[in-house]
Amino acid sequence: MNHFEKYPDTASKRLLLLSLAFAMMVDFIPFSGSLFYWLPELTAMLLLYWVINAPHRVGIGAAFIVGLLVDIGTGSPTGMHSLAYMAAAYLLIRNLRQIVLYDYGQQAVVVAIALMSSEVVQVLVRLRYDHRFSGWLVFLSPFLGALLWPILNKVMVSLTNLRRLKR
Repeated sequence: MNHFEKYPDTASKRLLLLSLAFAMMVDFIPFSGSLFYWLPELTAMLLLYWVINAPHRVGIGAAFIVGLLVDIGTGSPTGMHSLAYMAAAYLLIRNLRQIVLYDYGQQAVVVAIALMSSEVVQVLVRLRYDHRFSGWLVFLSPFLGALLWPILNKVMVSLTNLRRLKR
């Protein structure tokens, strides 16, 4: 049994739910305008992490539910984050067998594409909903998210291993 076959058994539902709840709380913090554009959505990044590492637990349905919760928490148009997260999750699920075998650098590129698709969907929904364009700076956050992807992976693997050591 290799690492990929054992990992779903070590990733607990509690860790999954707590990590997503923490990410949502961080995303709900109001930041100033310039900082807002640079920060990647931590909820989207963790959702994509779980789509890759626990696909039997997190898929497009979970992306929909998490997106609705983010919509409620941020006061966004209902369904905006759901649609964006579902599009990003679909891109990863579609090529999951290859993505799992990639190293963190290659995964970061794929995650940047998924985060960019999520951002494009949100921009299009905002344009349709209230006829405003947030500016081109919103497209910087997927690149920062890709740079933070290896760190996120290391932190989550450490948390999973810490939990396993406590048993």
